[in-house]
Amino acid sequence: MKKTRVLVVDDSAVIRRAISDLLTADPEIEVIGHAANGKLALEQIQNLHPDVITLDVEMPVMDGLETLRNLRQIDNHVPVIMCSTLTERGAIATLDALSLGASCYVTKPHTSGSIEESLDSLRRELLPKVKALGGHRRFLSRPTPVLRPTPEEGKPDSPATQPLTQPTLSPGPLPSSTATAPAPLPVGTPKKTLSSAPLPAEKRPSQSRKVSDKSKSEPARSEAASPPAPRPAPAEPYVVQQRTSPPTRVDLVVIGVSTGGPNALAVLLPALPKNLPVPVLIVQHMPPVFTKLVAERLNQQCALSVHEAAEGDAIAVGSILIAPGDFHMVIERRGDKGTVRLNKQPPENFCRPAADVLFRSAVESYGSGLLAVVLTGMGCDGMIGCETVRKAGGQVIVQDAETSVVWGMPGSVAERGLAEAILPIKEIASEIVRRVSLQRKP
Repeated sequence: MKKTRVLVVDDSAVIRRAISDLLTADPEIEVIGHAANGKLALEQIQNLHPDVITLDVEMPVMDGLETLRNLRQIDNHVPVIMCSTLTERGAIATLDALSLGASCYVTKPHTSGSIEESLDSLRRELLPKVKALGGHRRFLSRPTPVLRPTPEEGKPDSPATQPLTQPTLSPGPLPSSTATAPAPLPVGTPKKTLSSAPLPAEKRPSQSRKVSDKSKSEPARSEAASPPAPRPAPAEPYVVQQRTSPPTRVDLVVIGVSTGGPNALAVLLPALPKNLPVPVLIVQHMPPVFTKLVAERLNQQCALSVHEAAEGDAIAVGSILIAPGDFHMVIERRGDKGTVRLNKQPPENFCRPAADVLFRSAVESYGSGLLAVVLTGMGCDGMIGCETVRKAGGQVIVQDAETSVVWGMPGSVAERGLAEAILPIKEIASEIVRRVSLQRKP
């Protein structure tokens, strides 16, 4: 098998050596070069053509952000893994880097503790991402699936199946339904007009959390730790588990996302209309500091209200809640009212928060009135949850391989036959809106 070729960029000779040693110890990876700053890195990139780049944020001469700006002008495809500190300053710089085109990030080890523990932590986080990103590039050299829902055979499109007139989104029609044709939901107006530059993260009062589960905390990783094998393109279209009855009304949307998630959410969520008649809950695999900042930035871009979830938050129409890092998010429902509960139960799929935990809890509270969406990410978190959603009569859609940073999570759902649609990220908001519109009166 072809090795993944990596260029290591960091101003510290010690860090360059440490990263190189742990990468070259893996037989599937080859370190082809080093650079002490962004200017030297850009010169080597054009000569060496690496499969993956590890890039430090803070460097002399040319830092990581400026390097990314220049790199994306000459190569818009090579995956870049940012190396960041687990601090608010480091998180802000990392999110800026993701908005400039970085694929994902790893957090640098804490200075406390032994060197062996620090290197082991970095190895567990970095190796799977290097392999997954390198494998994904090779996977995309082959045809990848897109599955759009089509009307029932022999029946003309009804108004309910016609595409919504939303800007930049062009999904195919939904299956025919006996429901009354819904009125299109207009796209909301964002809170602020955005520039192309990264938005500054606002300072907000932190919300104290009362954790519903007092069990001992276990070390949680921000993303799936096991590298998924590259998924070969299928010879035939995926076979979807067929419905025995028309979809029921959607009352809640749940989203699971990991590697590449901040950029995917920045495309999807601002396209949702202000009058979307259902709440949205999201699990994004990230550490605590990061989830808060992601929510704050998205809140500035979206017509809907976006916040990091806190214990006891109401699950209400007009709101998007993102699970806080290192906490599972579940739902407690009494009558028509849903409430967020946070806990530190053991990680699932190496993750806390985990999409499977949220999806399972959502099925218990909302049953068939659930729409599950799985976006870009490593591993298979969300697959078992989607199986539970489908068994309960709910609906499942996933992001396609071409627009995913890694097609692990959505690919595992598609291969299981659970996805009713496999769509580019720019088409998913419109698909959500139409599915939510079904079974609702105009």
